[in-house]
Amino acid sequence: AICEEKSVDISDIIFTDIETTGLGSTPLFLIGTMVWAEKGFEVRQHFARNYAEEGAVVSHFLSACEQKKLLVTFNGKSFDIPYIRTRAVANGIAYDLEAWHFDLLHESRRRWKGHLPNFRLQTLERYVCKRPRHGDIPGAEIPDAYHAYVRTENAWQMVEVLKHNMLDLITLADLMCRFE
Repeated sequence: AICEEKSVDISDIIFTDIETTGLGSTPLFLIGTMVWAEKGFEVRQHFARNYAEEGAVVSHFLSACEQKKLLVTFNGKSFDIPYIRTRAVANGIAYDLEAWHFDLLHESRRRWKGHLPNFRLQTLERYVCKRPRHGDIPGAEIPDAYHAYVRTENAWQMVEVLKHNMLDLITLADLMCRFE
């Protein structure tokens, strides 16, 4: 494994999860990160208040990754990171992410194959982390919630989206602790 070959300290890790306005080449509006700070984990959510701020969100995320050695995602190799790369290109931003990438989805499938009903993040959260979610906004409703926010500037649903993103990040760190 990559971590056995080189030393990776907890302060070298950046956990990442994105929220988008749909699939394909639609804009993303939130890149959540979680890093180790002086007194514990710190969640940083790069949020686009409107569609025009997407480039700034991508740029801030890439800057945050410059100081990290290991990027940890869930399905990030297939979805999050290619999506960020596409949105960087769409916004004319150089994409030069150099951190190693550890995708917890693939490792979870290897580790718990045959023991879980599926490998969605919230399923792992419930069965592996023993922490079911209650009152969470369903992922399918997130794009519409963001579009409504942009239209009305009423942020009540964005609080739920930010909470959803934060819980995903916490689950990434929790899952990471479950591997040898």
